[in-house]
Amino acid sequence: MALLLTGADVRGLLDFDAAMEQTAQAFREQAEGAVAVDPPRMLTTPKGALRTVSGALLGSRRMGIRVGPAAGYSDASGTDSRMVALLYDTDSGDLLSIMAYPFGTLRTGATVGLATRYFAREDATVVAMVGTGRNALSLLRAVCHVRPIERIRVFSRNPEARAAFARRAQAELGRPVEAAGSTAEATLGAGVVCVATSSLTPVIDASQLSPGVFLATMGRPSEIDQSIYRAASLIVVGHKKHEEEYFDGSRYPHQLLALVKSGEVDWASGVHEMCDVAAGRVPKRTAPDQTIVFKESQGGFGDIAFADHVFAEARRRGLGTEVDL
Repeated sequence: MALLLTGADVRGLLDFDAAMEQTAQAFREQAEGAVAVDPPRMLTTPKGALRTVSGALLGSRRMGIRVGPAAGYSDASGTDSRMVALLYDTDSGDLLSIMAYPFGTLRTGATVGLATRYFAREDATVVAMVGTGRNALSLLRAVCHVRPIERIRVFSRNPEARAAFARRAQAELGRPVEAAGSTAEATLGAGVVCVATSSLTPVIDASQLSPGVFLATMGRPSEIDQSIYRAASLIVVGHKKHEEEYFDGSRYPHQLLALVKSGEVDWASGVHEMCDVAAGRVPKRTAPDQTIVFKESQGGFGDIAFADHVFAEARRRGLGTEVDL
């Protein structure tokens, strides 16, 4: 028997604090060598794409997959409403749950929130958002959750879109949000900068950052200029295998891997994984003037941690329907 969980069932079962703790625990399992990973895959169609993300938490004895429409398909709700997750037991292979999975942007936000807690200055009060797509609000919510943010500045190429996003973000986050006229206008003076775009070319370079900034990038690997990696005293990624096997690397230049290939950045010693920070093997911020870059790496075992939490909470509350497949 598997537990079928609808969107109504899972609503409210995972708040932001729980999401950050589940994310941290997943990284701790990775640090212990107790995860199995496979980079996300994209099946393209004439209208868009189907994205699959999978992973396993061996310590928690859970594995699974998250699947749903991706690029090209509009989602009026803006809440990952068409995503589905399958959760399995790693020991028995039993299907534990089929669930609606409206947590994709929450997972990204929780990961960036955790990175902000590790790497942003404690006194950061200004955050800049470059890109105003489906993940932008979740990223800002995460930063505001862990730092005393007083002002938010946003920039995207479309003036109408960034103005509309600024109004929405201000209403939802309860802080002043300014629609900036350029990248530099948004980012200079900001203690935290988030970048989330689909740009084929860099949308920001090191000259547009202030000393001591923490920059989180979670869009395409082409979106930040190589000069930012060169300026960074600490570079951290979610998972190296995800970066090495990025699904659309032939189309979107991977700026970090280009530096690795040229020999300017050492992949083994110059780039760290988030799990090593979570486990205390790599230090967090050690000086106020450090420039630190975190590249979010597309999910996988973190989604399975979320699915397992939701499954356990649903069981505890008596939610869902048992189905015999």
